[in-house]
Amino acid sequence: MPASTAHHQQASPTRLLEMLSDRFGAFEALASSSITLARVAPDEERPMETHVAEAVLEFGEDLRVARDAAAGRARGNA
Repeated sequence: MPASTAHHQQASPTRLLEMLSDRFGAFEALASSSITLARVAPDEERPMETHVAEAVLEFGEDLRVARDAAAGRARGNA
């Protein structure tokens, strides 16, 4: 999906971060499942390795922090 509105304007950086954060949630769900499965399932049954899953979750948290900071800054400039 292009990052533009109906009037063909580019979405703001804050909006782009919101969209990315929302879409990244699917990867976080997969990572959480993989970490849970690591406790009971063999390696070949997990969707990703544990260290990769942990990195995905860490990036998701960093992404939310950036999104919130951008939104706060945008509100301060409005």
